[in-house]
Amino acid sequence: MTRRRCHVLVEQNGEVPLPAAGEVRAFARCRNELLRLPAFLRHYRALGVGRFFIIDNGSSDGTADYLASQRDVHLFQTNSRYGEAGMGIDWVNALLDRFGTGLWCVTVDIDELLLYPGSERAPLRTLTTYLDQRGFEALACMLLDMYPGGPLEESAYAAGSDPLATAPYFDAGPYERRQVEPCPGILIRGGMRERIFFPEFRARGVGARLFDAMLYGVALHTPLLRSMPSVLSLRRPSPPCLTKVPLVRWNETSKYLQSTHWIAPQPVAPETGVLLHVKYLQDFHARAVQESARGEHWDGASEYRRYAQRLSEDPSLSLMYAGSTRFEGTAQLVRMGLMHESADWATARDSGTV
Repeated sequence: MTRRRCHVLVEQNGEVPLPAAGEVRAFARCRNELLRLPAFLRHYRALGVGRFFIIDNGSSDGTADYLASQRDVHLFQTNSRYGEAGMGIDWVNALLDRFGTGLWCVTVDIDELLLYPGSERAPLRTLTTYLDQRGFEALACMLLDMYPGGPLEESAYAAGSDPLATAPYFDAGPYERRQVEPCPGILIRGGMRERIFFPEFRARGVGARLFDAMLYGVALHTPLLRSMPSVLSLRRPSPPCLTKVPLVRWNETSKYLQSTHWIAPQPVAPETGVLLHVKYLQDFHARAVQESARGEHWDGASEYRRYAQRLSEDPSLSLMYAGSTRFEGTAQLVRMGLMHESADWATARDSGTV
């Protein structure tokens, strides 16, 4: 296997057959995700994923045994440090190079469920055929945080059930979209995590917004400046990036650059999708504490430390507010502007001409 400056990997269960015509493959990395895995696999099988390539990073909850029992899953395992592998993206790039080149590949976390306009009735092969016909090689998405209607600690989600029955709510806005250099060229922030965990960022004034635009849009993209400690020290805590590129026709030049937020330049479709983010269940507080202690995520897991602190201050925290919106389907998200449906895609999909 190609090595990308990381300790790859590992061990694989079963030989990987040649892909069937039009096969879409899914790639993921995980740690202790037994609670969400059955729903994850069910969702992507229903979309038409043919095979799964999943890296387990030292799970202790039975995740690896469960994955090994699934006939369409190829399991890889490593106990190496997640942070030393670019938050696991070096492992994923290596697997994509070996098993995804020339194919459409879905690359997501176990708590991310891909939707696109009309995905309730149009499988992935319909979408990828449409994209192939028009010369597009990537679909950009927004990560949409889903949450329950009461306190997180009381959500009581059961493995294998529908996550959206437990966590059906999301923030309709506000979301900030800013043009940036890395592909797909848009930085999205906002939503529930900004509202709950980064309230000072949302409350910043015009001057602070202009300062941040200059810092992140110019200084941190200038090679000489971005390596200077005095410039780096000007960064302020900011909510997570919600831009994702989960669907890519992988080729010899493809490469994820930072998680699946950015990718080496490829033609990106005008249509967009959404990743329903089903992280916020009854185990979230404990996971935030564990990840804070491990320190393997970006910036020493500073984001997880913030989650853990907020939940420790209020263990009965509810993420609901007056603007919480109940999920209804992809047509709702199109109407709200959270995903984009072109007339071309709607016509091709609904007329069966793809």
